[in-house]
Amino acid sequence: MAKRIIVALLYLPIFIIVLFFLPPWCSVVFSSLLSAIAAWELLRNTGLVKAPFPLTLSILSALTLPAAICFGIRFPLILFYYLAVLAALFVYGMYHTESFTFASIGAILFGSVVVPCFFSIFPIILSADYGKYLIVLPFLTAWSCDTFAYFTGMAIGKHKLIPHISAKKTIEGSIGGILGCALALAGYGLVLQYAFDLTPNYLGLVILGLVGSVISQIGDLSMSLIKRENHIKDYGKIMPGHGGILDRFDSVLFVLPVVYAVLAVFPLIG
Repeated sequence: MAKRIIVALLYLPIFIIVLFFLPPWCSVVFSSLLSAIAAWELLRNTGLVKAPFPLTLSILSALTLPAAICFGIRFPLILFYYLAVLAALFVYGMYHTESFTFASIGAILFGSVVVPCFFSIFPIILSADYGKYLIVLPFLTAWSCDTFAYFTGMAIGKHKLIPHISAKKTIEGSIGGILGCALALAGYGLVLQYAFDLTPNYLGLVILGLVGSVISQIGDLSMSLIKRENHIKDYGKIMPGHGGILDRFDSVLFVLPVVYAVLAVFPLIG
C-alpha cells in the first residue's frame, strides 16, 4: 500500500501538469503515448501477439491514431490507413497460419484502434468549453466508483458479483459504487458552483454518475477477464504497485466515451 501511495504521488503531478498547464497539443502527445504503451501491454505482455512485424505495426497505429483524430485528419484517410493495416495483417497471417490467427488480429484491432480511440477523447474534452473542469469527470467517475465499491464491499459485502473473474467484488459493493459515484459527481457540482462560480447541470452529473459507474465496473471486469484468460497478474510494471497503464486506466478508459456521449446531450457546465 505504501508503494502504491508513493508512486501515485510521483505520477500525479505529471498528469496534472499535462492536463491543466501545458499547451493543448501536449495532451494529444500524451494520449498517443498512453495508447502506444497500452497497446504494447495488451498485445506483447499478455502474449497475444509476439511477432515483431504485427506488433510493431500495432504500436505505430496506436501511437498515430489519437493525433490523427485530434488534429483533424479526414475520416476517409484514417479509414483507408486502417484498411491497409488490416490487409497487411491478413497477408501476414496467410504466411503464418499456426502462430498468427484471427484471434490475434482481433486483439490487435482492440489494442491499436479501440483503445487509442478512447484515449483520444482526453484532448477532445480538454478542447471543449470548460474543458479543464470537464476533464476531471472521467477520473472522478471511475475512481469514486472504485472507492465507494471497495468500502461498501468491505463493510456489508456478502454476495459475490463475478467470483471467477474477481474474487473480492460483491453485489453490495457494486451498488455502493454506483450510488457513491452519483453522490460524488453531485458533490463536484457543488464545488464548481460555490468555489468556481460556475453553473453545473446536476441532473446531467447524476446521470453520468449512474451510467458511468456501471460502465466503469464493466471496464474493470473486462480488463480483468483478459488478464485472467492470459494468466497474468498485471499488464505491466511502469507504475510499481499499480501495474501498467491498462491496470491504472482500465475503468477510466471505458468511462471516457460515456462522458463524451453525455456531454453531447447535457451541457454539464453552463
